[in-house]
Amino acid sequence: MNVHCKKRAVNFNSYHIWSVLILKRNHSIKLKIVCLLLTFMFLMNGCGKEKAVEKSYVCHVAIEDGTGFSIEHATGKVKAGKDVTFLVKVKAGYHLESTDYPKYAITYGKAADTMKLTLYNVRYSTVVSLTTQKSNQSIFYDANGGKRVDSGSNEKLEETIIPTHVRVNTLIGTDLLERDGYSLIGWNTKADGTGTAVGLGSRVDFINHMTLYAQWSRWTDASSFSYQVKNEQIVITGYKGEDQVLSIPSKIDQKPVVAIAAGAFTNVNCTTVILPLSLKNIESEAFKNVTAKELYLYDSISYMSDYSFDSCNHLETLHLNAVEKPVYSGTYFDTFQDKYDRLTSLNNTKKIVLFSGSSTRFGYDSEKLKEAFPSYEIVNMGVFAYTNATPQMLLLLQQMQKDDILLDSPEFDAAKRQFCTSYDLDESFYAMMESDYDTIGKLDLRMFHNVFSSLNTYLQNRQGMTKKSYDMSADNYDEDENPSSTKTYNKYGDYILYRPNAKVETPVYGLKVEYKMQAFPKAYYIDPLNAMYQQFLDKGIHVYFTYAPRNKYAISEDSTLDARAQLDQYLRNELVVPVISNIEESLVSGICLYKTDNHLSTQGVSMRTDRVIEELGTQMAREGISR
Repeated sequence: MNVHCKKRAVNFNSYHIWSVLILKRNHSIKLKIVCLLLTFMFLMNGCGKEKAVEKSYVCHVAIEDGTGFSIEHATGKVKAGKDVTFLVKVKAGYHLESTDYPKYAITYGKAADTMKLTLYNVRYSTVVSLTTQKSNQSIFYDANGGKRVDSGSNEKLEETIIPTHVRVNTLIGTDLLERDGYSLIGWNTKADGTGTAVGLGSRVDFINHMTLYAQWSRWTDASSFSYQVKNEQIVITGYKGEDQVLSIPSKIDQKPVVAIAAGAFTNVNCTTVILPLSLKNIESEAFKNVTAKELYLYDSISYMSDYSFDSCNHLETLHLNAVEKPVYSGTYFDTFQDKYDRLTSLNNTKKIVLFSGSSTRFGYDSEKLKEAFPSYEIVNMGVFAYTNATPQMLLLLQQMQKDDILLDSPEFDAAKRQFCTSYDLDESFYAMMESDYDTIGKLDLRMFHNVFSSLNTYLQNRQGMTKKSYDMSADNYDEDENPSSTKTYNKYGDYILYRPNAKVETPVYGLKVEYKMQAFPKAYYIDPLNAMYQQFLDKGIHVYFTYAPRNKYAISEDSTLDARAQLDQYLRNELVVPVISNIEESLVSGICLYKTDNHLSTQGVSMRTDRVIEELGTQMAREGISR
């Protein structure tokens, strides 16, 4: 839908046209009056004679009402020659395209449905119109035995889509569809559940006007449970049933089930546990020694821990359904799923995958790499060094094939996490999973520790944070979550916002990292990293170790030139993969860094990428691998 209005302008010194300030598009009479008044004042000011604009001159600006958006404060005053900003709330299914003001910028606000419109160098009073476009792309949701909450009918629900990611997030759904005696546990591309399963809020390969069918789990009969009533709420205390799919009700006797007491399901034999939407608290040992392999739960639970599922040694798969809006959308945590979507889309395509933490996210020009290695696609999977690399690398392993290349650059300031020394999950891992919880389901929980305690911390941390939208994309925001008028990430996953060189070499932080052999005991660091690398090698993937960039003044005093040479030789001797870079060249001038001790400036990225191209090309030639 295009909304247009001719620009109206006038030079005046002390006139106050309050009718401009209350202008609404559907008030055509007022609009005509405003135009007549502005024309009259224009004539009174010299019939078109040009006048110098004084700095004290105040301009009145109004945004014309239109289709697909609303503005809380649609009027403003600004000194001539200054900029003025409006926050535009865009309705679902619409996109704000342009305005008829000559020089402007549209950027994302803090919320996904809010745009920031900035009009530059305002030199006259004016009424501005906006142009919006409604998307013609959508997904249909079929209640599939349930009914719509809004109408009670089984009519399909259509959701308009404005694709902002490679794959599209589904609706949460629990506030839209309902079915007596059932829990909504996801979507499927086929009504009978034999198609592609998608968790609530998770991502799907989008086809315009596709239909997703609600998947329901029938509640286990209430007579199978013993319970207590506290404050008109149900606390389950025991279970005597034998259902292989244990689907705990959201209500018993019309009262919500909110808690599961300690020991309630001890030694229960089943294959699947489905926790209800109403559930808030899971006490320690509530599911002790349960034989289930799969667990379904919602991200609205208030408390649980690893002790809640003590000795559940068969539990393989966690299906985490979203019923709360995301809070990390638009942040660097949110980039993981965008990068992972790119990786999964390149199945059966030769790839060079770049990995470590943010030094990789800030550290490469993948366009250059693509030009240097044209038979490979490039994926920059660097996000955040201070979360465990182990689950991330296992997810990469699943999506990589024979003859792919993994270029790993562990950051020494986060060595315990970067060298795969642990199989613990943490809250930052879950933050990276937020925009596609289905990714968690790709991991075998039996390999990991701290699964539910860290999930609990993550859910606790989100409380009180600003609710956002899956439509928000990190490429519209800078590293500090400020809206950006230019894209901040490219399709490869590189952070591309221009970063000037620093003016001084001084380290930003006081963290002095050790670059010496003694800091990396073989059993604790080298062996776990080798074990991870070996899994890639066994799959026919080429793995190469490179040094991450670091401010040369941000290392410990005892990390001398000799100590660094000894460390380098130690890694070359002990790692099962080649070390292809020069340790001294990785220690760079602080001038080539941006705001931290390991995020390269734009110039630093170019220099490092050129070196990596040379080093990787040399190693590939040595092994007879074609570019």
